[in-house]
Parts: sequence; C-alpha cells; structure tokens
Amino acid sequence: MFEFNADDSGQCGTLVLAGDLTIQHAQPLRHALLEATSQVGQQLSLKMGQVARVDLTGLQILCAAHRDILKKGKKLLLVDQVSESWQNAVVAAAFQNCVNNDDCKLWKGKD
Repeated sequence: MFEFNADDSGQCGTLVLAGDLTIQHAQPLRHALLEATSQVGQQLSLKMGQVARVDLTGLQILCAAHRDILKKGKKLLLVDQVSESWQNAVVAAAFQNCVNNDDCKLWKGKD
C-alpha cells in the first residue's frame, strides 16, 4: 500500500501511495507520511496514480502532512497524475485550494 524510497543523498525521496486512503487506513497512512517526511532533507515526491478510494480522513491526513512539509521548508511534489477517485474526492470535499503551492499540484491533480 505504501512504499518509500530515498535517494543516496537523503535529500529527496518518493512515497508511493496505492489502494485505499480511507479511515480504515488512517494510522498507516499517517505513519508513512511522517516517516517519509523525516527521512528527506529537501523534497518528498508522491506517486498517487494507483489510489483506489479516498475519504475525508485521507484528505485531511494528506493536507496536514502537506502543511507540515511546507512549514519545515521542504517541498512536496506530485510526480504523476492522480487517480480519478482522488480528483473526485478533492472536489467533493472542496479541498482544491487547501494549500496554494504551484509545485505540488496535489489538490489540483493536473498541470
């Protein structure tokens, strides 16, 4: 469900999120994001193309992680297109403008 890989320098890493980002998976999702964020010095990239379902809890956890990453002076990047289910959940919950960070595209889903 979650897979993290860091580069040799430790400055950048990629977290792959797949499957369901729902209340049933809240604790593992939160833990994966905290762990990945602590292991990168500058930038965390997310791959979310294989996210199957998302609920409000999943959105809230990612929003909190995004804000925390920005507060620490790090970058969060989205490295592939998000799933349609992610885009639908973001729109339904009105998260499109959660954090205005043009590099990320997390809440917009597309370039």
